Amino acid sequence: MGIRSVLAVAAAALLTGVIAAPAYAEPAVPDYVRTTYDGTIYEVTDDDVVPLTFEEWSSLGFPAFSTASTSFEKVLTFPTVTAVTIFDRPWMYLEVDVTWDEFQAAGYPPVAVQPWGPDISVHKWGTSPELLAEDRAGDILKLTYDQWRGAGFPSFTALEGRGFVHLSWDASGGIAYMCDTGAGKGGRLTYEQWVSLGSPTPLNVTRTANDVVLRWFTGQAQLNYIGAMNFPYDPGAAVQLPDVRPLTYGEWLGMGSPAPVDHISPASADHSCRSDSLLPWE
Repeated sequence: MGIRSVLAVAAAALLTGVIAAPAYAEPAVPDYVRTTYDGTIYEVTDDDVVPLTFEEWSSLGFPAFSTASTSFEKVLTFPTVTAVTIFDRPWMYLEVDVTWDEFQAAGYPPVAVQPWGPDISVHKWGTSPELLAEDRAGDILKLTYDQWRGAGFPSFTALEGRGFVHLSWDASGGIAYMCDTGAGKGGRLTYEQWVSLGSPTPLNVTRTANDVVLRWFTGQAQLNYIGAMNFPYDPGAAVQLPDVRPLTYGEWLGMGSPAPVDHISPASADHSCRSDSLLPWE
């Protein structure tokens, strides 16, 4: 049979319906997977990934599920652990920051440490050369040079005119946040506030720009320190009356022996930050 005869037979078969059209392809059956850390069951198709409520799973007849392919990772020494789940059918992935209870529910899986992440910013205060990194959860840590280099030397924001100070002669170890170092505006931080900011290293100073030594006569002359370290950091609060701290002779020498004054001006008494001042948490 020649080529023309074959074509003729094929044409006749098409006309008589002997050669049938391809059958309609049935949609693929969904897969069901469950994430171990929170127990969510997902319906996975070739086009989408949909989390199911218990009622939705029940209405489907409680189909069997497998365990989702999930890895756990964190960046540097930040405490946040992120679960990364891969869905192969449509190539999709899900990133979730897990709680301690969820990490425990997942069976304390191994956590891979990454050198950097996409949502991390870096800043530097005007009172110190150290770099601090902040993640999306708001946690802050000091970067070592090796960590900064390993991250590819990411750019940083310089927060000039602001920072942290410690009075070298003050044995109490207090640390003040200065919202305006040039004007001597600021206040003393609590330990918890300082830690929440990443425990930035304060600049050791003998005094700040608005510190005053006040001389009082109460039977005998007494020197008193008035400065940002005497006021709790409370931006936007009403101007407080000057608080005083008696100075020993050694502490006064440690300040650099500034000349005492018999009264102070309202400007010298005001160490507060304005309500529109940028907070150290901003």
